[in-house]
Amino acid sequence: MQTSTLRAAGGSIAVTIPQPLAKFTGMQAGDKVSFEVEAGRLIISPISRRKYSLQELLAMQGDEPLVIDQAWDSMPAVGQEVPV
Repeated sequence: MQTSTLRAAGGSIAVTIPQPLAKFTGMQAGDKVSFEVEAGRLIISPISRRKYSLQELLAMQGDEPLVIDQAWDSMPAVGQEVPV
């Protein structure tokens, strides 16, 4: 069993989720969750994010052509972006 300590956060109480549980459930910082109480237990569930297909994403672009940022394409590497 994993445990966590409740903390005051403004006018609310915050609970941290241990990393193994977050990974197991696929939750990440910034995700939205829902709360329910069932038989005296607090149930926290992730709210699914909408997943778009490539066709849906391209349809959102409309008739406008995709913009290609030439400056981005010609920037020098600053780390390990380019394999040696």
